[in-house]
Amino acid sequence: MESSPVTITFPATPEYLRLARIATADAASRAGLDYEEIDDVRIAVSELCSVVSAAAQSTVTLSFRAGQGTIIVEGESHTGDASVEGSELSQVIVAAVTDEHSMTTTDGVTRFRVAKTARHRET
Repeated sequence: MESSPVTITFPATPEYLRLARIATADAASRAGLDYEEIDDVRIAVSELCSVVSAAAQSTVTLSFRAGQGTIIVEGESHTGDASVEGSELSQVIVAAVTDEHSMTTTDGVTRFRVAKTARHRET
């Protein structure tokens, strides 16, 4: 059963990235991900929040949906007129630690989505 979305908004400055990482880890834990999977999604969200934290005086909004074995994090920030993509290294990092991800910029707002599903474990 998927939980109701939880949303946080914080200033788009580096000192608030810790809040994004903590909230992501909590949501991933509630979804039933293991330690490595939690760390993966935390790394991806932190990386993408850094990418969209380009415009001064902007905010980042994250929405978390945790279901049984799955977490989806959607984020957005007003980034101005330029399309934001992040560096090649940033893109490789996010691709390596998520099951699905996307980033788009429309009308000065950059949005991203990250999904991670727990691996099936044999007992």
